[in-house]
Amino acid sequence: MPTGEKGKSYKENMEYHHGTSWKVKLRVAVDKAIWTSINYEEFLQKMQLAGYEVRQGKHLSFRAPEQKDFTYMKSLGSYYSEENVRIRLAKNRSKVKTPKHLSRDARLYINISTYVTTGNREGFERWAKLNNLKEATRTFNYLSENNLLNYEDFQQHVSDVDASVKAAEQRITQINNELNTQKVIQKHCDSYRLCRKVIEDCKSAKNPNAYRTKHQVEYQLHDSLKKELQDLGVTKIPSSNKIQKRIENLESEQAATVREKQELQKKQKTLDIIRQNFTALLNSPEISSDLLPAKREPISVTRDK
Repeated sequence: MPTGEKGKSYKENMEYHHGTSWKVKLRVAVDKAIWTSINYEEFLQKMQLAGYEVRQGKHLSFRAPEQKDFTYMKSLGSYYSEENVRIRLAKNRSKVKTPKHLSRDARLYINISTYVTTGNREGFERWAKLNNLKEATRTFNYLSENNLLNYEDFQQHVSDVDASVKAAEQRITQINNELNTQKVIQKHCDSYRLCRKVIEDCKSAKNPNAYRTKHQVEYQLHDSLKKELQDLGVTKIPSSNKIQKRIENLESEQAATVREKQELQKKQKTLDIIRQNFTALLNSPEISSDLLPAKREPISVTRDK
């Protein structure tokens, strides 16, 4: 998706590929908020509901939970400038209805010449034209209801959905990595606590030296686990309940993100069919007048050359 953003630094590029970039997450959140808002105030409210802290001044900026510094919208690229955000919101206000999906799965146009034979030509051709007329209506209804009749808007919408799918995939990968790390931490912490108890029991032992010799394995494991936990960023051993809660939250977010990705992929499929139908309609012969509803002018579709 063209954003007008300047080249990334090495640090930003690494964060982008590891799915930890605050800018990538902010772009996705901003796009979602814009799609479901009709004015600037509602957009800001949606960003707050998404967990972002809003700071308005000379330049609009947002800060996610656990993020240290605010991210300026202008740093995301010209497509995310305050002016362009307001333009995108203005387009939403022109929608008479809330965007709808097709009432049933979209279907591709039927290529009559592929199936017609001498014996069934007349009947099949009439049925295929009726089917294609119906799909043409559904295609235009979808584009109209979603305010996508402008080709550039349609292409931008497709790019936005593609970018959201990619962002969801990156987030799923990131969550999987975080889940694996938390499960390793959970296992190490449980073992560490057992070793720690053995070490503390040494204080009440009658012969500390003999006790240490007997439990030498636990002492070594204690030191090894402590170092591994430090390498994982754990300096203070969290409680079992805290780790388990963190894992459950990640699993819940993982399931929600997977569902979101699946819905986006369904939308991708629908948009691809809509695009193919629209192209087929532009290139198809004029629809026979006897197939059109009564008292209606023939549909004429032109394409810029």
